[in-house]
Amino acid sequence: MKEETKVRKAAEESGQCNMRTVTTEDNPYKVAGDILFASSEVESDFRSVDLYGSSVRRKKEDAICSRFHLENESGTGDIAVYQTFPGMELVYNDMHMEYCNKMQSPRPGFIEINYCREGRCECAFGERSYCYMAAGNLSICTLHKKSHTSTFPTSHYHGITITIELEEITDEMRRILKLLSINLTRISKFAGKQDFYMVRANETVQHIFSELYTVQEHIKPSYIRIKLLELLLILTEMDFDRIKNDYVYFSKSQRNCTRQIHDFIIGHIKEHYTIEELAERFEISPTAMKRCFKGMYGAPVYAYLRTYRLQIAEKLLREGNLSVGEIATEIGYTNPNKFTSAFRGEYGMTPTEYKKNV
Repeated sequence: MKEETKVRKAAEESGQCNMRTVTTEDNPYKVAGDILFASSEVESDFRSVDLYGSSVRRKKEDAICSRFHLENESGTGDIAVYQTFPGMELVYNDMHMEYCNKMQSPRPGFIEINYCREGRCECAFGERSYCYMAAGNLSICTLHKKSHTSTFPTSHYHGITITIELEEITDEMRRILKLLSINLTRISKFAGKQDFYMVRANETVQHIFSELYTVQEHIKPSYIRIKLLELLLILTEMDFDRIKNDYVYFSKSQRNCTRQIHDFIIGHIKEHYTIEELAERFEISPTAMKRCFKGMYGAPVYAYLRTYRLQIAEKLLREGNLSVGEIATEIGYTNPNKFTSAFRGEYGMTPTEYKKNV
């Protein structure tokens, strides 16, 4: 290295080249190193945590992330928050609740990216319309002038949230992003053109996020930064105009009616209703009811109810207070053999075998 410096100096003095000395401020490696070092320290205050509502409580803090617990009348949830770069945070969500925040306030200069790994997430903005994320889907929106809710129709959601606060992006970080051809201005501009954009499940997006769930813990912070930059580069080049109509909206009245149907059938789990009977009871057409129910809950009415019944049965078997026959009756199976067959198809063993193994 010293020889290289001597050669450069001699060449400059002799006029053989026009090289200039690289200062510390100009050295991209030094700049990148400073950014990574600063981002490796866990902050006590995470801006993204505010989006989860007032029920958030700090649970644990370690060398690489902070963990929080959520609890309200609809259930519980846990999140793990990682600071990645200045102005950027990544959150792992593990939700077993119907909602975590009924109304997020507008946040000027915020971009929110969500990836659904399991379950269902409702995307709702204002009073106009609703759309639902399924496993593998990615949504992106700005919170500049809008408020929206965070709701999980099946009370089950695992996914990743990335928040970007544009005003907190340092000049040094912007230089790094420019060097990598990442354009946050373009992403923000398109994300702000409508309520949100949703990218349906595709191999590229799923590959990025699936690896974030399998990476070894000791390299996780660095790996998260690499995958975040990869995602932002993909979003920079994404054709948002082409994907903007690639999802289905439901009106508020359709959504509310379908929720009433859902609550009714699980509240009367021993009973059996036809599609026509339900549609008549709730004054909705059978076609609209089937379409809205599958859109919101990810499965047709009968398939959803069958799975729900078996989940209740599995819970009762673990508790061990009822016989197999009593459990079958409890969840609406009049024929124990049909219950046994359905349970084996879902869990790979009979209810009796399952009860012995728990």
